[in-house]
Amino acid sequence: MSAIASFKALARDTCSQVLSRFRLTAPEARLHQRLSIITFHRVLTEPQRQRYPLPGLAVTPDELDAHLKFVTRHFRCLSLNSALELWGQNRDAGPPLLAVTFDDGQLDNYQNALPVLERHGVTASFYVPSQILENQAPLWHDAMATSVAWLTSHLTHQAVLPDPSQLKGAGELLAKLKSGGDLERSVGHTTVEVALEATKQWSPAQREDWMLRAQTMLPPPARHSWDGFMTVAQMKDLIARGHEIGSHSHSHALLPQCTADELRAEIAGSKLKLESALGSPITTFCYPNGSTDERSVALVREAGYRAAVTTQWGSNARGAGLYTLQRFNMNARHAQDRQGRFSEARLAWRMSGWHPGLTGTKQDPYGRASA
Repeated sequence: MSAIASFKALARDTCSQVLSRFRLTAPEARLHQRLSIITFHRVLTEPQRQRYPLPGLAVTPDELDAHLKFVTRHFRCLSLNSALELWGQNRDAGPPLLAVTFDDGQLDNYQNALPVLERHGVTASFYVPSQILENQAPLWHDAMATSVAWLTSHLTHQAVLPDPSQLKGAGELLAKLKSGGDLERSVGHTTVEVALEATKQWSPAQREDWMLRAQTMLPPPARHSWDGFMTVAQMKDLIARGHEIGSHSHSHALLPQCTADELRAEIAGSKLKLESALGSPITTFCYPNGSTDERSVALVREAGYRAAVTTQWGSNARGAGLYTLQRFNMNARHAQDRQGRFSEARLAWRMSGWHPGLTGTKQDPYGRASA
């Protein structure tokens, strides 16, 4: 770590500790009468996370446990649907409300997160793309990240592709993802995440074309046993235990890029498919990537959802728009002090509304503010 980075880390730790000591960032003081919503994606063991190309999307069970210890001490923790019921009653007594959410419907949510939730007596909302009812293929962002990670690793180390004549084409694929086409830039997981974020500015056709070219050039990716989605039986079990299943669209499409017909299928269609499969009402919606526009918000309301969540960082005041609710994206690294230990003071500061550069900004899935 550079001297400047070390100084910044020390300053963050010191500031968070001072604010915490005087209870200036205590949730009971800063978030009373507000609705807070936290979100997680993957819950992977450390060996699993090391094999996953987007580790910023994952927390370990121990890291989830640390987060839940903090929030259960300061909040009433519920699924979003249940939290909305209490919030609507306008009651001021008791700790502030907090909804716990998980995005993408991954198998690890059931295998690794559920035992931690039950240990803390917390119910949560799990947002599921209805596409997983039809097939278990990875969501597009995971599939693309796997290809980017392979290209980054093998081309950087000048590995030989199965067909040497494909080397140029593979290099072109990687160059398209990097600003200026510089293949010598820093590599690793951060590059994969940055490259994936860049593809969200492409059209759906451009992303599909890139993936098709990658599939013809690269070896089939290995699929780990833990890398899949929850089954219908597992989702029904979650509902029986008091958790909520919500819609995360049909295919995890970026909704502002969809046509009118596609948008209706992603929003209203996903609700109908999940309700039919689960035999339970689907009442809340989660915008993939947090991406919204006027059309998608209007269709979510029209489809009969009671609320929807974005990736705008922050809590929600009474009277906030129920179809554009803000959330706190939980990134394990951002809740650590400079020694890499979980820091309640750091997390409280980030959620307080006083942390510079966060409130009201759109967060990418890795916890970074984006334009």
